[in-house]
Amino acid sequence: MSRPPGARWHGVGRTDVGLVRRANQDALLLRDELGLWIIADGMGGHPGGDVASQLAMETTAAHVTALAESGGRHASDQAEGLRRALLQANIALHAEGDARPEYKGMGTTLIALHIAGLPQAQATLAHVGDSRAYLHRAGTLSQLTRDHSWVEDRIRGGLLSTEEAATHPLRHKLTRALGIDTGVEPDILTLHLQTRDRILLCTDGLTKMLSNDEILEALTAHGKDAQAACDALVGQANERGGQDNVTVLLVSDRIGRA
Repeated sequence: MSRPPGARWHGVGRTDVGLVRRANQDALLLRDELGLWIIADGMGGHPGGDVASQLAMETTAAHVTALAESGGRHASDQAEGLRRALLQANIALHAEGDARPEYKGMGTTLIALHIAGLPQAQATLAHVGDSRAYLHRAGTLSQLTRDHSWVEDRIRGGLLSTEEAATHPLRHKLTRALGIDTGVEPDILTLHLQTRDRILLCTDGLTKMLSNDEILEALTAHGKDAQAACDALVGQANERGGQDNVTVLLVSDRIGRA
């Protein structure tokens, strides 16, 4: 899982409390040198959401770092390494809840991106919850992850339309998150990247406020300026009401930015 010298992917991001919440329970990590980027969204209404997101993120990063130092290099190492990292994060949350009763039941979403390999880079994503990853390629935006939510399951089963889901009273109910159950299985996705690809990670504070088309418009409008794109997305989410903490993280190919 080690990252070859000269690997060229670079991440920028922004997190904001929004206009309604009193505290920011989101967390983000940018480790360009390791080829690792993470966002986590502590579950609102649960104790210690901010503690959960930070602890899960730190545990995931520590596990990936240890695997890289041990010399894991193959695609199977990369995918299994991320999977095990999220399982370790889940264990850490339960252990913290056992040690500190005030945090019992704390939970968080988490999505981790790892990129390695030259000349063709391979991206591996592992996620639990409803934070999302998108691929911005050749002027199009593709959603890479599927929300682990009650309404998403019913959309896929043909029981709800997308329009109905947007206003459903259970639209925020998660079916999978770190820290809630003792056993959890992350979704894993791998894909080969192309020059000028960008991967966007975001919490639902963005996707509750902006449609996929609006997200694409912001990415397109700011071209190669990834930080400006992140700032614009957060700004637009707040302009729409900022109903939740919002975090965005954009990973770009350095060659594609040249």
